This record gives sequence, structure tokens and C-alpha cells, in this order.
Amino acid sequence: MGPVGRPNRQAQRREEIRDATIALIERKDLTTFRIDDVAAELNLTPNAVRYYFRETDQLLSALAQRSDSKFYDDRLAVVERTEDPRDQMAFMITAGLPSGPEDVEWRAIWRAVLAAGFVLNQRHDIQHIYHRQVSLYVRILETGSTAGIFTLASPARDIAMTLMTMEDYLGYRIVARDPDLDRATALRLMRGYAELATGAQLPVTV
Repeated sequence: MGPVGRPNRQAQRREEIRDATIALIERKDLTTFRIDDVAAELNLTPNAVRYYFRETDQLLSALAQRSDSKFYDDRLAVVERTEDPRDQMAFMITAGLPSGPEDVEWRAIWRAVLAAGFVLNQRHDIQHIYHRQVSLYVRILETGSTAGIFTLASPARDIAMTLMTMEDYLGYRIVARDPDLDRATALRLMRGYAELATGAQLPVTV
């Protein structure tokens, strides 16, 4: 039974390392962040952490990849069991924004993405995250248009990219503690644009 349980233990350890990293980068400057810091946080040797993540960049990349699960896979699952595209769109907007300035996981994911720097052409692991989520918005827009529920003011992909850009930047402003931009304001701005772009009234969500 030992070999069967081992992959689960490895997955658990990876998750523990990612959780420790989230906690650490809330307290520590990313420019001085090291594998050794994560090891100390978990009372492990540095080599025990490097067994899973050899370099700091690899660990930060894995942290950014969590957004694929949180903002793509999890939202896709809800969209697939929701019939009305208006409800799907309202959910997408609501679930894509941070809960508030203290949304630690959202903050950590953004820091990991920013740590990739200005070389997305060299960082396909980070580059694809945005575009996968755009594709999910496109799916909802095209479904709504085909059903006659949405009347799109622009090509679906243009609308989707604008919504995703709003989601990212407004979310960033929230977790960066902009005193003049909170979750309620971000939701109102995104919903307003989505309604103009689709010609449909969306449910009000919080």
C-alpha cells in the first residue's frame, strides 16, 4: 500500500509548500525571498523543499499556476452547471475579483505573476493564464449570442479581453489597498461594461 499512497503525500507536500510561500510573501520582500525561507517556515531542510521546487522561480511559477485552478477550472465547473449566460457572466465577474484588500491568496498569486517580469514571451507558464480565462469569457459570450440573449457590441474576444483586463487590474488595485477602489466599485464597473457590451441586464451579485 505504501507506493499507492505516496503520490497523494507528494501532492499534499507541494500544497503545504505553496501555502507556506503564500504566508511568507505577505511578510517578506520577494527580492530577498529564498527556498531556505520556505524550508524554515515548514521546519524542513532546504533540500526537502528543493525536491519539489528546485529554484525560487519554479516555486513562484507554481504559485501563479494556482490561478488556473482557482480562476479557470473552478469557474468553468460552475459555468457548466449554470444554464443562463447572464447568470454565468455575473458569476464570472464576481468570482474573478478578490474578496477585499486582505485576500491573501489573490495577493500572493499577483505577486508571483509580477515576479515573472516583462518577458511573457519567455514565460509561457505565466502567459497562458490570462488567455485561458479570456477563452472562458468568450465561451459565455458566444453561447449567449447564439441563444439570442446577448447582442454583442464588439467581437466576443475583444469583449472577453477587456473584461479579463478589468478583472486583473481592478483586482490588483483592490489588493494593493487603493483607498478609492473597493470590491463593490469594481463589481459595478465590470457589470456596467458587460451590460453595455452584451445588451443584457445581469443579475446583481456581491
